[in-house]
Amino acid sequence: MKHSSLISVFFLIFFLSGCASTIPAIYLQSADIEMDLHRPAYGISDMSISRDGSLLLAGDIGPVSPMRKQSYDAPGSGNIRLWDLVRGNLVRSITIRDIQILYTVALSPDGRYALAGGQPTGGKSGLTMWDLTTGEQVWRFPELRGDVFSASFSRDGRRVLATTVSVVFVFDFETGRTIARFDTGYRQSLFSSGALPYVTAQFSPDGKYVLSGGHDAVLHLWEAEGSAAVRSFTGHKRGIGGGISGISISPDGKHALTCAICDSSARLWDLQSGKEIQNFSGLSVALLGAWGTAMSPDGKYGFVIALPLGIWDLASGKQVTPLQLQSDRNAFIPMAKPGSAVYNPNGKTVLMTANDAAVRIFDSATGREIAMLVAFDDGEWIVITSEGYYNASEKGAQYLTANLGQKEYSVESFYDVFYRPDIVRAALEGEDTRGLVTITMNDAVKNPPPTVDFTQSFSESTREKLKICYQVRSAGGGIGEVRLFHNGKLIQSDGYYREMAGSAAGKRQELAMGSKGIYEDMRSVSVMQKSVGSPASAKAKGEVFSDCREVEPVFGENEISIAAFNSNNTVQSYMKTMKFVSRVQPADPHLYILSIGLDRYKDSRVNLKYAVKDARDFEEKLRAQAASVYKPQNIHFVLVTDAEATKANFTRKIDELAGIIKPRDSFVMFAAGHGVLLQNQYYLLTHDYDGAITDAAVISSNEIVETSKRIKSLGQLLIFDTCHAGGVDSIVSGLYDARMSVLARKMGLHIYASASDKQSAMDGYKGNGLFTYTLLEGLNNNREADRNKDGTVTVVGLGEYSKKKTALISKEVGHSQTPLIINFGKDSPIYRLP
Repeated sequence: MKHSSLISVFFLIFFLSGCASTIPAIYLQSADIEMDLHRPAYGISDMSISRDGSLLLAGDIGPVSPMRKQSYDAPGSGNIRLWDLVRGNLVRSITIRDIQILYTVALSPDGRYALAGGQPTGGKSGLTMWDLTTGEQVWRFPELRGDVFSASFSRDGRRVLATTVSVVFVFDFETGRTIARFDTGYRQSLFSSGALPYVTAQFSPDGKYVLSGGHDAVLHLWEAEGSAAVRSFTGHKRGIGGGISGISISPDGKHALTCAICDSSARLWDLQSGKEIQNFSGLSVALLGAWGTAMSPDGKYGFVIALPLGIWDLASGKQVTPLQLQSDRNAFIPMAKPGSAVYNPNGKTVLMTANDAAVRIFDSATGREIAMLVAFDDGEWIVITSEGYYNASEKGAQYLTANLGQKEYSVESFYDVFYRPDIVRAALEGEDTRGLVTITMNDAVKNPPPTVDFTQSFSESTREKLKICYQVRSAGGGIGEVRLFHNGKLIQSDGYYREMAGSAAGKRQELAMGSKGIYEDMRSVSVMQKSVGSPASAKAKGEVFSDCREVEPVFGENEISIAAFNSNNTVQSYMKTMKFVSRVQPADPHLYILSIGLDRYKDSRVNLKYAVKDARDFEEKLRAQAASVYKPQNIHFVLVTDAEATKANFTRKIDELAGIIKPRDSFVMFAAGHGVLLQNQYYLLTHDYDGAITDAAVISSNEIVETSKRIKSLGQLLIFDTCHAGGVDSIVSGLYDARMSVLARKMGLHIYASASDKQSAMDGYKGNGLFTYTLLEGLNNNREADRNKDGTVTVVGLGEYSKKKTALISKEVGHSQTPLIINFGKDSPIYRLP
């Protein structure tokens, strides 16, 4: 066997030694619960982050089997995976078929290209470059015929750096030609040298120098374009395990933080003088020393993958932030080559790999573990926070199970609580999301949701009304609220609404936004008192609950879905759906418009100028344009303004409409006036508002959802041109979530909120409120609102147009206002262009 083959075989054995055993369970720290993988996932070999911190490139060594399954003990094709660290999702996966063991990856500064290096097959190049936009290979580097152990881009993206067992190469990015090569002098036999053939290198920030290190434990500084050695740095020790395993250079190019496998230390160097500044000794990873470094964007702190795991103050040499990795539950032994560690360029988070096929993200200020990224061998993925909230691909959450005693619960079964891409996104941005957490995965597992099923089924029907019967069984957590949906629309629940997080009882919350001083006509209100009742609770149902509900099917395909909560109403069950076809011939659809406008309140200090005009103008314009879709005699409208717009009158109007509107009809509700956000609950003020928030003076988002439920229409549009209108999303999203939007192919529930839950709506732009002004523009035979370019303006198209125009105009006049547009299910036409 040739000498190079001996090196490869020895290194391969060492490299895969952590992979030939099963992956330990993933531990969610804040939830204090272990989770098993039930699908082969990927051991991470290297990572690279984009300059703006929005993208992470991870390289893996191929699938590693899950706990208690057959272990993976042979090399294969590796993969590079591009993660979006803003949205918290996997963007692209590329299989690197000609490299049987992937050692290193690098992401270009602009995030478009990726380097993948490792042990090639058939004597091919050990380094390839890929276009991440197309997923295609750009080129190989033919000079690199052996293993490539590390690779990187220069900061300006014009140079590529790669290392082999003994040579460091610098290539031109545009042409691939070799600019420089540095011979490290490694010529000894692997067994006589007693070191692993691993060489790593980094560009200096200005791209003028290269710092390399490897098996001989000596650092070498080179001129990047001259191949000349500038100086060497000695201090690390060499041993049977190897030499330099990690190099990081400070952003100003003055210092380098390095670590070595065998001497269990990390060291800080002055690159100008070659002197050692700090020695962080006594580090260990089991018996294998230190395995990787990263420096903070300001150059003040260093992260070393070693025990004790944490962030070090480079000036004092003291650890300032221990990272809270559960080493007693997850034995801290790297799975692949020397471990990967990167700082997010924003400085808020630090990322690393351990031994459980996950990229872990930590808060760099507190050391708290924030989230993990896991990719599976079939392309599925999950991003999960330490509390258990997650974003995932279609099947990603099915591949993780939470363990309690002898029972296992799929994460998918807790979808309706823990599928929270918004919390994942906030966590990845470095925000403290603990205030958003109402329940952890551990809490959910201890009080699991019930199971649900239908007690009868049929494939088609000719009846105008059908009785749907179902049964709910406790799984150990009792039975709480039960919800029934028709084509995605909530048609039954027993009155429970999850209590919104807010201030302590009795504490007054001021909502004065100072808007009179900022812009005289902004809609705002100061909440002076609080007297709002608590949400109703679901009735006790025992261990088994059965019931029936009468449903009016629509012509064609129908879907009836059922879900139920545990007795605490904290965790919702997996949703069960029954499909059937109705043969009842449909009548012509009707359109019902309820338009509410309020300029005058009992508390005259909050009176407005344009809300009544907004309601009247919108109703008239919609009624005229809708005649191109509905028969004129089938368009009905109710206009309620000022003194008529009381809570009691609103309730009466809804009662009347609920008795008339059929599932095939459409319903539009428009409300212009004052809206407030109190304890994260949205309230629309009625005419009776006299300065105090009381039940008789407001319509809550709970009651708005109840209105939608009582109105049988499967096509509804709710429009709120008020302050804080986006707050309605807090309660609506709990009833119509991402899963429901998939199921609701035959139903459309759409909400336009003129401003987010933290914004004021502008009352006064060319004779209307700003948001209403853009709605009227969109309704005025406007081809810009025709999103499908088919001559029809739809609900979704009008919403998109109004959101874009409102944000644009508000920016021009110096007022921040971005509408919230929520679309669940089917789009529908509003009017046809002439």
